[in-house]
Amino acid sequence: MNNTYWMFVAMVVFTVSSPGPGVLMTLDNAIASGWRAAMHGVLGLAIGAAIMAGLSAAGIGLLVRSWPTLFLLLKYGGVGYLFYLAYRTWQREPAPIGAAGASPAKGYGRRMLRGALLQASNPKSLLFFLSVLPQVAGATGTARQQVPVALAIATYCMVLLVIHGIYAGLASKARAWLSRRSAARTMSRLSALVFCAFGATMLSLQI
Repeated sequence: MNNTYWMFVAMVVFTVSSPGPGVLMTLDNAIASGWRAAMHGVLGLAIGAAIMAGLSAAGIGLLVRSWPTLFLLLKYGGVGYLFYLAYRTWQREPAPIGAAGASPAKGYGRRMLRGALLQASNPKSLLFFLSVLPQVAGATGTARQQVPVALAIATYCMVLLVIHGIYAGLASKARAWLSRRSAARTMSRLSALVFCAFGATMLSLQI
């Protein structure tokens, strides 16, 4: 692998590890339902990232830059979705570990879909791929310095799965304490407020 690839890996690790809506969703899912359920949401985040990266590589970046209205639609759509997640998290009633509820397959599918929607509606993800992919897989530099687009996207998704898997594992260890009703409700309220803060922060994003 060339130096450009490892520089890209370092940027991805830093970006994925940084606190954001995706990390918060992973922690929230792990605390509420355990590691396995959280990983379905993480898989959704990876799918959403692959979609965003693929669209960026396909030239949507040029469209976004030439049509600022599209970026505004993406931004306000992402902000609206974060506020929706904040509302749902605030309203969620804490349930004890192992409590009966929706079928596991339905719950896992819903978490996967929410993860994909969160990642695909996040303008920060789009800005990352618009700024990074052209540098590592675009026309700049020599052919030996470039990274294949498919490899760059696959690397991003694999790093996301590993790092969020670690986050989910650590958070799931706290489930026993957070299964208490008062602690679970406090965590839900805090998560909702953080989702709102992320949404408010995204309002200031500029292309």
